[in-house]
Amino acid sequence: MQGYKDIIQYAIDREIEAEMFYKEIESKVSKPILKEMFANFAKEENKHQQILRGVSDNKDAELNFKSTVDYGISETVVKPKISDEMTLADVFTIAMKNEERAMKMYNFLAADSSSESTKKLFEELASMEQGHKLKMENCYTEVAYAEVW
Repeated sequence: MQGYKDIIQYAIDREIEAEMFYKEIESKVSKPILKEMFANFAKEENKHQQILRGVSDNKDAELNFKSTVDYGISETVVKPKISDEMTLADVFTIAMKNEERAMKMYNFLAADSSSESTKKLFEELASMEQGHKLKMENCYTEVAYAEVW
């Protein structure tokens, strides 16, 4: 990956993979609540693609994702197997683990970049994924630890 557009296309391709992953799970589960959750995750990934396409079409556009707090919740759980017996906590675990993986990948690519502009772009993409991870972690916490509320 060398150029700006190549990096953005790489990120778009990862978002497409994530969207397809969620659509595949949606097609395999039968519980309506699980179908709806995974359909919504797929829609979110599609929105991410649109954001990145907008940046790709306008090189002067900047990604300006706020760095969010990282509580590291996803790092404390194991990604469950996909099944119809999944709980909502399991659904959010899968989603937050996927966002964690994407965040770590972009952070690795940023650290490995020799160009400052490329490094900044990967850091912005990592911040975007970190924000998604935080959202999923918050959802996970609400359902996994409902007794706290």
